[in-house]
Amino acid sequence: MGKIELLYGDGSMSMDFPDKQVKKILEAKPLPGGDSEKNIIAEALANPVDSAPLYQLVNKGEKACIIVGDMTRVWARYHLLMPPLLDQLNRGGIPDKDIVIISATGDHREQSPEEHKVLVGEEAYGRVKVIDHRAREDNLVYMGDTSYGTPVLINRQVAEADRVVITGGIVYHFLAGWGGGKKAVVPGVAGYKTIMKNHSLAFHPEDGCGLNPDVCAGKIEGNPCSDDMVQGASFVAPDFLVNTIINEETHKIAYVVAGNYITAHQAGCDLVSEHFGITVEEQADLVIASCGGYPKDINLYQTYKTIYNAHFALRKGGTMLLVSECREGIGSDDFYAPFLNHADNREREAALRREYTIGSQMGYHAGVIASENDVLLISELEPQVVEKMGMIPVAHIKEAFSFINKKHGSVPPAYIMPHGGSTMPSLSS
Repeated sequence: MGKIELLYGDGSMSMDFPDKQVKKILEAKPLPGGDSEKNIIAEALANPVDSAPLYQLVNKGEKACIIVGDMTRVWARYHLLMPPLLDQLNRGGIPDKDIVIISATGDHREQSPEEHKVLVGEEAYGRVKVIDHRAREDNLVYMGDTSYGTPVLINRQVAEADRVVITGGIVYHFLAGWGGGKKAVVPGVAGYKTIMKNHSLAFHPEDGCGLNPDVCAGKIEGNPCSDDMVQGASFVAPDFLVNTIINEETHKIAYVVAGNYITAHQAGCDLVSEHFGITVEEQADLVIASCGGYPKDINLYQTYKTIYNAHFALRKGGTMLLVSECREGIGSDDFYAPFLNHADNREREAALRREYTIGSQMGYHAGVIASENDVLLISELEPQVVEKMGMIPVAHIKEAFSFINKKHGSVPPAYIMPHGGSTMPSLSS
């Protein structure tokens, strides 16, 4: 009998679990952490993928914009990328006065000057103008339509810049396959109509059939949502990309990819897949998962990442045991909204097709997973909130295993996911 420790908030929960019943512990491979972040960035900029160095791509007299994320993506560590990127543009002949940094807010809220300073760092904030993209205003340029019929409306300053540099962080993403890359443009600096049409591709073409299974994390080829983003970004044709891959234990940069906005990004996706993707030979009847403790289990909205990842390792009709503190409750009104006014998943899907938000899609999908499996949740949430979303609240490990034994007759072989929010299981082909 082995003891398994699962992180929960600032502490942990332990459980006795038969060693022979552990199918596999699903953990990411270690990321490098020896070199300084500045050196990692410098090495990538000096050796770009399928591109000349940035300073060789620009010319005197041109105007440039650098696209960064917003405060929801501050973990990508833009503040370390900005000084060397500004220096490269300067070296190529573009002075600071002809450079603007645009925060790719998508349809998120505007940010304060203080947040801009945190996002891009004090040095860059003091050197160049920093502005937010506004998806619902008229400062947009219509560039054309994608093959999916998405009207591509792009921030005017991006559309009219002579040179566009995109930045971001690469992680698994449930719509785009992976974050980073083209997402800096669509949805990052796209108009509201563009964003909504693109995200609607997450649904199956036929009403009532739920989500499109091809729109998922770890998939670009054949993913219509991702392909539509790529087509939208191609109207801008960014000149250079710099994307980071973060070590989630140290919260520092482990890798940087730079260069061609398609192939350099793909190289980064391959690195993420290598370290965070885990192959399993078959799905299990039981998956036991922790988000990885605070802040990854700060609320139910963040817990969705673990629910999403864990369900790939779970046989349909199985049991998922989640350990997630959720000290700040649900964390998103949109995430909970599908369960307030709609009786079932069909009604929720119809409402989402009428009025889409990413948060509501995440909540809806969590509900779908819970309707197909027994999802047991140990948390600080009120039991009625958990039940409203179709999950089963349990007070402690002993109660969870009582349920598991009653349902399965005994404890079935299980996958254990100590950091479920950052590990992505996939079936071996």
